Amino acid sequence: MTIFLAMMATLIFSGQAQAKEMGNGQRLVGTYAPPQEVPREVRIGSKDQGSGPECHAVASGEACIEWNPVSQTRRSISLAGAGAADAPEATCSISPGKWTYTRKSYCANLEGTYTLWDQSKPPKVTGTAIFFATIGSTLSQTNGSWEEKQTMTVASATGKVNSLSFSWLSSCTPSCTPTKPSPWLGSINLKVGQTAAGTSNYTANPGAGKHVGVTTSFAIQVVVPGVAGIHLLAKDNPRKVRCDTTFSNNTSTGCVISDVQPQLILPLSEYGAAAATYAWAQQKLIDQWGTAGNPLKRLGDEAIATANRTRTCGSGASRPFIPQPSEVTDDSCDEYPFAGTHEGGKNGALCADVIPKLQNGVWNFYQDLNSPAVTGNEPCIRGHVPSGENSAAGGKFGVNNKTERIIPDEKFQVVIS
Repeated sequence: MTIFLAMMATLIFSGQAQAKEMGNGQRLVGTYAPPQEVPREVRIGSKDQGSGPECHAVASGEACIEWNPVSQTRRSISLAGAGAADAPEATCSISPGKWTYTRKSYCANLEGTYTLWDQSKPPKVTGTAIFFATIGSTLSQTNGSWEEKQTMTVASATGKVNSLSFSWLSSCTPSCTPTKPSPWLGSINLKVGQTAAGTSNYTANPGAGKHVGVTTSFAIQVVVPGVAGIHLLAKDNPRKVRCDTTFSNNTSTGCVISDVQPQLILPLSEYGAAAATYAWAQQKLIDQWGTAGNPLKRLGDEAIATANRTRTCGSGASRPFIPQPSEVTDDSCDEYPFAGTHEGGKNGALCADVIPKLQNGVWNFYQDLNSPAVTGNEPCIRGHVPSGENSAAGGKFGVNNKTERIIPDEKFQVVIS
């Protein structure tokens, strides 16, 4: 919500009693100054809580291995020996001990420790190692398959621990298949500063018209050469990958992180009066539909969306929308909330009817004198918008549902940039 509010400009609204009256009888009811910042990709995170130690008796005493919780992370990530091609996806934001997610990617940097104890009483530490596992993937919105990139790095080793050998096995829940479960063949031995890198692959099969939540997991087998005992560290991705086949007549599959709320980004430079109308409604009207605090919910039923549009802008409205071609070239009724959302379909008689005009770099909103005075308590808005900009914004709404894989009943934000 903070990111969104930072992008929105300050609204200056004058009540009807104070509204400016223009020479042609139009009354100015508010202004909208375009935002100065561009939208930033939404990111969320999950802290890694670590795991309890797994210990085995060895000839020299006992060896223990564990994932460290965030509070015990000793230092920032070290990718010594890892080239740019080996690092996780560039879209990821790597933070020690955390998983980071965008709508279309996930990544993590996890820290583990190995501790070797002798047989004395009390036992003494005779060797240690610290290692990092990184995981990163950019999901496909046009395919049910995706690649996950992994690295293992040994950051330090002391005493009797000179190196660690790792093998890796990726897996996923039954609605998914790990088509390439191991990033490298067998076990690979790493000394301090060395990195192993590879990829695993997954394919989800949600079925036509359906969606599934996939949990990816991995298990790492760790061995210290010369020390008996095999250790296994396992970890689930804390957030699910959602894959669906609900677009293009249920023939197109794509995947996203559904916990990251999608955005519909509409630049003023492309969508003009349509985008300005939505932004002004978000700031002026009481419900603030489409903001982070009150997102819209996709409808997903074109027949109902058509009925919604008729109820707001067409013959279903008890107060008709009256085009004003003398004020707006190729005038059309542009409704917000969108007809294709659960929040759309309000009776047009209840809407605020406004005429947006770009004047000296500022969008001025004038009262439609065929409608009641704007109060800010209206549940919807009808903007007098050129037909081309209206259609373009509507088209972007439809395309964005596909590119962001916004399934029916899913919430999304509308961001004006």
